[in-house]
Amino acid sequence: MTSSGFATRPDLFQQLPLERLRYTVTEANLLRHLDPGPQRVLDVAGGNGVEALRLAARGHEVTVLDPAGAMLHRAIETADALDMADLLHVVQAGALDAPEVFAGHEFDVVLCHNLLHFVDEPGEMLGAVIAPLRTGGLLSVLGPNADFDPMHAALRERDPAQAVRALSREASVGELVAQLAELGVEEVVRYGVRCVSDLLPNVDTDPVFLEDLERLELAMADRMPQLLTARFFHLVARR
Repeated sequence: MTSSGFATRPDLFQQLPLERLRYTVTEANLLRHLDPGPQRVLDVAGGNGVEALRLAARGHEVTVLDPAGAMLHRAIETADALDMADLLHVVQAGALDAPEVFAGHEFDVVLCHNLLHFVDEPGEMLGAVIAPLRTGGLLSVLGPNADFDPMHAALRERDPAQAVRALSREASVGELVAQLAELGVEEVVRYGVRCVSDLLPNVDTDPVFLEDLERLELAMADRMPQLLTARFFHLVARR
């Protein structure tokens, strides 16, 4: 099944426009770096497989690692509905178990999206998810960007006092890049995901507007300074 075919089945994932936009921009950023040909991909904490299936639709073999059995069952059901069951595998385990679970296995790509901000020791988690990544393989890390919060508080919440408080929070992206370097992951490229969409008073559901908004977000994803204050930071790097 092609990625265009995947896009014709929005009924399989009930997503709001901003959710779809996040997946679209993140995938586009990653595709700039993917090696040609089918890749072996590990999607850590991949849940219901929405990102994994987008990559499987492009011919990549994807393994979803997640502790939630119900979410993995949903991923399997959706892969069956899309006739992609042969390209999607699931493993029920936590992210910290990755070195043991995949001992002796090597992946070309590892996704670590929306995970690190939930753990107390991001460095330990990064070390675990990188363990199955081959030398020269690609790592994709996505997370909420603290530098977005002051703008959101001022423009969307209309709360300048909260915006001032948000300014005092330390952004974590620089520290994260340093941790990656210590783990032997270099050539880090930073993108922004949803640079302006979350600042709009509302997101119109008109298809023409959404198409224009998507084009704008794709164009801004690698533009300075817009990427620095996007809703999400997206780091793509090689081991």
